[in-house]
This record gives sequence, structure tokens and C-alpha cells, in this order.
Amino acid sequence: MPLIDRVIAGLRLEGMTVDYYATQAAGDATRYLLAYDGELDIVLAAGGDGTVNEVVNGLVDRDASSYRLALIPTGTTNVLAKELGISRNAAKIVRMIRDGATRLVYPGRINGRRFLLMAGVGYDAWVVDNVNLDLKKRVGKFAYILSMLKHLKLFGSKRYHLNIDGKEYQANSVVVTNGRYYGGSFVISRHADLSHPKTQILMMSSQNPARFLLTLLALPFGMLERMPGIVSVSGEHIVITDADHNEHNPEPVQADGDSLTQLPLEIRMENIALNIIAPVR
Repeated sequence: MPLIDRVIAGLRLEGMTVDYYATQAAGDATRYLLAYDGELDIVLAAGGDGTVNEVVNGLVDRDASSYRLALIPTGTTNVLAKELGISRNAAKIVRMIRDGATRLVYPGRINGRRFLLMAGVGYDAWVVDNVNLDLKKRVGKFAYILSMLKHLKLFGSKRYHLNIDGKEYQANSVVVTNGRYYGGSFVISRHADLSHPKTQILMMSSQNPARFLLTLLALPFGMLERMPGIVSVSGEHIVITDADHNEHNPEPVQADGDSLTQLPLEIRMENIALNIIAPVR
């Protein structure tokens, strides 16, 4: 029995009423929740980080104190579940929803659209924007590794201009992250914290793809922010533009693991947190 069915069965055994909706296509979760006019107690999202992104955007017009969000982590990656310590075990998820603690998580907005975890411009966005979706369905994360290798030679070929809370920067690639983890289990930032209303901006600069590869090798050890060519700062309002002003080849932007928009990019952190159910610490 699929994980989601086991969780629903467990919740009903606990006496909870569960209304189930299976999404049909990309964006369907957002459309469904925007149109839903009933009261909500717990919104339980089953899927990867992209699905959770759709859910929080469907709840954008709701009072954040009127519901709680919970997760059934499935999909290729669920970094939010890793951040919150949520298991893929059905019994543990049921206990978490029944007894778990509420964690505050501050979302941000990318050109007006919510994101929970991270956004990327440059190398990070190229990898996501060009991943083979059919291959992703068959081999999962390996499809991202192939895309990373394919685009590594392009690192350093683009420059981006950033304004972070009024201060100017330039970089060859940018990752904006609300949480500590990247790609599942890699610690990308030891300063980021989902419970703080600021995001962490990692700016990567190098003209040498081979040197950048050595920088990436620090990621599994949680040492990326200490590597040469990496500048990490916190902020609430970030504007990113193409420093080369190439209007004929617009730069993609990824958010929560999916391609979202193109530059120019404006990020603003929200000052009201979402209530997400997590295991008791």
C-alpha cells in the first residue's frame, strides 16, 4: 500500500476526518486550494518540495493562524522534511500529526510567488531548468547529477548583479536559501534558519569551472561557506539582475527545485510565519 494510503488509514483509525484530493497536473494543488472555500484545520501535503511549494501558494490568501501544514515526504527530494526531521514511516507520520509540535517557518516571495526553501540563479538554475524530466522519473536524483556535469563547463560565463537590503554585490552564481540543507542531505549553509524571517544568500564567484568543481566538493562536508570565492550574507529584500544585460537569452530562476521564472528577480521575506507540524524534539 502506498505511503499516503497508509497514513490516511492511520489517521482515520485515530478518529480524524480526512478529505483526500489527488492532483492531476502541475499547478493543480495551487488552483484547488485557492478555490477551496471551506475551513481548514490541517493541510497535509504528500509529495516532494515542488508539491509543497504549490500547496503554500494555494494557501497564500489564508490567515496563517487558521490552519497547520503537515507533510508526507515522497517525490524525488523533500528537503523540507529533512529540515524538520520528518520520517517516511507511516506510523511515525500519524503520531507526528496527532502529537507533534508546531514549528514556525517563514516563507519568502519570488516575484510575488511564495517559496519555502530556496531559489537559484546561474549554475543552480541551469541544472534544474535543463534536467531531463523523463530521466528524472526513472532514476531520480541521478538525472540532476548528469545535468550538473553538463553545465559545469559554463560556470563563470555569466555575471549577476545583486542588491541585498541596499548593499551591492556581483557574483557568477547565486543560491538563496531559507534552510540549511541542499539536495536532500547536504548542508549548504550553517547560518540559514527556517524559523528566522531572513534568508541566506550564497554568492559564488570564479572564472574557472575546475576551481568551482573543487568548491562543490566541500558541499558533502558542510564546508561550502568557508570556501574561497563564496560570500554568504543574510537579508530580507534581494534584487538580482543580469549584469551582462543579455535580453535575447533570459536567465532562468529555480525555486524549491522547479524552474519558476526568469530574471530580473525580486525576493522579499514574509514577516508572518506558517505553522508546520513536525516531530517533537
